[in-house]
Amino acid sequence: MILWLIYFLCFKVDLVTTEEKRLLLNDQDVMNNRLNRMESVVSILNATVRQLTSENHQQILTNQQQDIIIQQQETSIQQQEQTIKLLQSSFNSIKSIGTTYIRWGRKQCPNNNTELVYSGYAAGGTYGETGSAAEYVCLPPDPNYVKTSGSDYGHMYGAEFYGNFFASNAHAQDVPCASCRTTLSTSVIMIPGKNTCYNGWREEYHGYLSSGANYHAAASAYVCVDINPEYIIGGVNKHLGKMFFDVLTKCGSLKCPPYINNYPLTCVVCSK
Repeated sequence: MILWLIYFLCFKVDLVTTEEKRLLLNDQDVMNNRLNRMESVVSILNATVRQLTSENHQQILTNQQQDIIIQQQETSIQQQEQTIKLLQSSFNSIKSIGTTYIRWGRKQCPNNNTELVYSGYAAGGTYGETGSAAEYVCLPPDPNYVKTSGSDYGHMYGAEFYGNFFASNAHAQDVPCASCRTTLSTSVIMIPGKNTCYNGWREEYHGYLSSGANYHAAASAYVCVDINPEYIIGGVNKHLGKMFFDVLTKCGSLKCPPYINNYPLTCVVCSK
């Protein structure tokens, strides 16, 4: 651009009429005119050079500022990528954290914060054998066997509701169960005598407390049967294996109030 401007101005200076060409070289006025015009051209060129130099310097500064902004953006992107990786790692860690519990009397887990490990059958030792194991267990629907015979000292029986306390048609019905895993909690507790959770805890399910009968030879355990129990299809025959009975409070050593004699105990399963 500068070369073009110089060429244009020089061409303009040298553009003279035929009569001017005939002037003598020693004509002082002509020489002064030409000198003045040359000085004007030089002045314009100098101003143009200064302006272009200033613009070029400003462009350099702008480029430097843009480079700084790009570096800052690249640094910010790297930090964001690192944050995303940390969040993904934390999310994966959260997914691997959890705890499990059994939902007695139901085939599925209760809410969106739990996942079903398996849906199975409530079972345990029979009520009449003094050496029976005390606890209730939730058997899976797809057992794996290795041996075909054993000593026949330990026994596992299916479980039934005894009577219609838990539902109007519950007597002799086989009891289902669901093995559940909480995905947002690390602790689970069953609270007997409550049907709501304490502050800071989330309810998984609630219902009535259950155990074996007090007059049975075998010991039992306390479990929480869901407030709306289901039954295993076809499980209506009376086999009397592991039994589910309601549990009543008995005043004496147990303080009444707050407890009430012969009232059935509720229960709730809570997570945190």
